[in-house]
Amino acid sequence: MFTLLSCLVVALLLTAIASQSALAADAAAPDVEESWTVIYMSGQRVGYGRATVRKEQRDRQTIYLASHEEHVTMRRFGQEIRMISRTKTEETEDGSLLRYTFEMENPPAESTRSVGEVIDDTLRIRTTIAGRTSERFLRWKDSIRSPMYQDRMLRESPLQPGESRTLRVFLPELTNFADIHLQADDYREVEMHDGSTKKLLKVRMGQSILPGVVMRAYLNEDGESERVEAGLLNMVTWVVPKEVALQEIVGEELDVTVSTLIEVKNPPADVHRQNQAVYRITTPGRDPLEFLPASDIQQVSRADANIAVVSLEAQRPEPRNRSTQQAPDGFLDATDYLQVQDARVQDHARRAAAGSSDPATIAIRMEEYVQKNLKKKNFSTALASAAEVAKNMEGDCTEHACLLAAMLRAKRVPSRVAVGLVYAEPYAAFAGHMWTEAWLDGRWVPLDATLGKGGIGVGHIKLADSGLSNDGPSPVLSFLPLMNVLEDVEIECVSISR
Repeated sequence: MFTLLSCLVVALLLTAIASQSALAADAAAPDVEESWTVIYMSGQRVGYGRATVRKEQRDRQTIYLASHEEHVTMRRFGQEIRMISRTKTEETEDGSLLRYTFEMENPPAESTRSVGEVIDDTLRIRTTIAGRTSERFLRWKDSIRSPMYQDRMLRESPLQPGESRTLRVFLPELTNFADIHLQADDYREVEMHDGSTKKLLKVRMGQSILPGVVMRAYLNEDGESERVEAGLLNMVTWVVPKEVALQEIVGEELDVTVSTLIEVKNPPADVHRQNQAVYRITTPGRDPLEFLPASDIQQVSRADANIAVVSLEAQRPEPRNRSTQQAPDGFLDATDYLQVQDARVQDHARRAAAGSSDPATIAIRMEEYVQKNLKKKNFSTALASAAEVAKNMEGDCTEHACLLAAMLRAKRVPSRVAVGLVYAEPYAAFAGHMWTEAWLDGRWVPLDATLGKGGIGVGHIKLADSGLSNDGPSPVLSFLPLMNVLEDVEIECVSISR
């Protein structure tokens, strides 16, 4: 299982979007501005960040070279997970992006790296995952700004109480664009990391990628952010001295999986073997129908403005000894995360299929194969590609889902991954989860290689799906719907039956 956008990616995303820092000159390097932040979740320190900016002259033009890195350590079901992200950008004085480099380290998975360069009206991106490099191109407009520009803009022209601003930026972490909206409130006394208080300007920060998530930044009179808050897991970052940021984390590390479980009222029994269930989902202040999709096996209706009724029906592949009907385009393709042509993926697919040509039989056998052979349930990896999983045969639900999806495509069975909630019986609660869907007889049929029960019962609530296409949004964005349900959501089991 995973939570918090495959655990740490949410932390990366939120702090990347809200990465303004109060920059101060580094005494060791007068031409470099440097700042340090400390990151807390649910009242526990989980990591730190460092940002630097320096200027240089090129062809009579001022170029800003900025870097931002974060180190975060947490636990998932007791296993330690570490993630380091590094972003470097080069931009002009008005914030026009020239090039960037983004790298993510999440041992034991191999690091991922993205390098981009703006050439005329095109952003060329080269992405390296599991040692394989692919290239894609995005259309670029002069109005798009570097992700680091927001910081400098606020310092050069500080917001005033009641003022609002909007800018469009490119986010290397997600290889996607976002509209950032800033709305200044007023000055108020704010508690700082050392317990003191400062009078700072409260600014609400919204963005188009996570429209339901609003962050709060607190800026001083010079436009420098000194504290940023986000609702999920009560995330808070403060600007602090270097020696404070680098202090060792002591005590028990935050276990994000346990912290984001959604307890169920009237918890069901043996839910994954049942055939029908009805859940009542309450989302205070939000419309649940905005993020609860309906499908052949998941019926969704409104009970109230903030209450939805979700009716589920078990789905299991049925061997029919017939060919797969035509699927939507793109669900047989090899991608950066689903390396269909990888020799190990092909070998696992061949052994799992065991000579069958019936798509449903292949799907059932592959689900069982991945569940039995991916033996090391490693919760320390956020999201590894299918080729990495096929090599190491370890991981959590995301790795089970990606490997199964790639193996299905290797045998010409269209596939995609689904993101949502799964009922965790030991906790009597729902948790974030990923599984696989196969296109069989003209419809998408769910498979869960983490559980390996031959399809799914009524313990899965789907929020979104993705083909993990290279031309689509970053795979991280597939997890964003979880942001809507991992905080302040109530689930009640109304009925369940065979």
